[in-house]
Amino acid sequence: MPSIRRPSLKLGRIVGDAFAATPILGRIITRCQGHFRRQRRRRRERAWARLQADGPPLPESLPESAEPPAPAAEPASPSRQTAHAWLDEQLGWHRPVSLFPVPDDRRRLTVVTDSVGESSLFGGVGTALVLGTLLANRMGASLRLATRTEPPDPAAIGRVLAAAGIELEQPLETVHAPVSGGRDLAVCDRDCFLSTSWWTTRGLLGSVRRDRIGYILQEDERMFYPFNDERQRCQQTLAEPGVFVAVNTRLLHRHLTAGPHAIPGLAARSVAFEPAFPGSLRPSQPRRRGGRRQLFFYARPQHPRNLFVTGLDALVTAIDRGVFTAREWDIHLVGRDVPDLEFPGGIEPSRVTGLSWGDYNALVARMDAGFTLMDTPHPSYPPLDLAAGGAAVLTNRHGIKTDLTAYSANILMADTDRESLVAGLERLAERACDDAARAAARAADGICRDWSMALEETVVRMAAHFDQGAAPVRIRPVEIDSARPLARCG
Repeated sequence: MPSIRRPSLKLGRIVGDAFAATPILGRIITRCQGHFRRQRRRRRERAWARLQADGPPLPESLPESAEPPAPAAEPASPSRQTAHAWLDEQLGWHRPVSLFPVPDDRRRLTVVTDSVGESSLFGGVGTALVLGTLLANRMGASLRLATRTEPPDPAAIGRVLAAAGIELEQPLETVHAPVSGGRDLAVCDRDCFLSTSWWTTRGLLGSVRRDRIGYILQEDERMFYPFNDERQRCQQTLAEPGVFVAVNTRLLHRHLTAGPHAIPGLAARSVAFEPAFPGSLRPSQPRRRGGRRQLFFYARPQHPRNLFVTGLDALVTAIDRGVFTAREWDIHLVGRDVPDLEFPGGIEPSRVTGLSWGDYNALVARMDAGFTLMDTPHPSYPPLDLAAGGAAVLTNRHGIKTDLTAYSANILMADTDRESLVAGLERLAERACDDAARAAARAADGICRDWSMALEETVVRMAAHFDQGAAPVRIRPVEIDSARPLARCG
């Protein structure tokens, strides 16, 4: 049955609308109209709630199949955010990289990453710079580094390459291309790109032809997230066809290409490589101070995958049980944001943070033992760093990561429950005190010390990927729009 509107309400709306356009009176009338509409809506909702609670037959004017009256639409508020704007904020990290075309026939490789500040260069970012350098050398291309979160530091790049024992044979260019926009990236017909994460890959896919994109993948990046929107976008990016992927370690490659969580089609467009650790070629430094052994604990409370709480619990339990004593051991908590803690048994741990590459390698060179957890399929770099330097190391199992003796017999494994880790720490302390066994294991290990050798196949395969799309890429202009890049490649 149609609702009956009171003539007085209709007349009031007509009068109010007529005066709404006047400068001051209109604002007052508009506010009054909004107030009365909200009051009327609340009365209707309360009446509906009483009807639902009482349970008698509903009046004829409101059929049993009816739903509560829909709230009256209110005028759009100037402060209300549009759905497009809100989504643009949420997807900011995935926004296409803004490009503009320039006339140039030189070949150039651009490494796109978040940051190359001193604190960002350990592990994955350093490996990406090494791969970019060797790839640019092979292709005869200049190398450009584009950072997304902070301006690049060319001096830091030089220190990474010096530590890796390689030289860039081509010109180097650095540029800051912030995610928020405002600085477009110049591109020409022969540009190629190396991305370093799924989000930089996503940004490039919105602007660049995919046969011009290589991607260095150094972890199952889906594990950075719970089951949520970001994980879905990561999964979709990893499964994008046509992007050639270099995967850090054969172990991670097997995890990503086989089994229940494999990435569809990745095996056919990827290659695995093993990292190199040239820093361990230097002579070992004295390991003892005052007759005490040295223990390296990888302490990163802000990185959940490193299981800081689990590791600290096991370490403190081992100290309580006399596995490590103040008379025999120094303990170093190496990481960032490490709390200032007092250990039992009179042990005073040192907190080590903000190391340069050289200082980090010097620290590793004098360690007898390492305790470093990573709850992902990748072995992570610290266990390999420490084992390459001759230390005994305890790390954890995860999925197919059950045995790392192919790298070194000095790497011990344990499950992540407390008793298994404490038992593993007991074995670690025993192994660390056996200098002869550790030295023999280091001499026979399978850890590579030469980046050129480690990345040879990867460089050849990725260069061939770029050569297959070597026909000039026409950069066609697109309609200028503040929410879209200025130009699109291919």
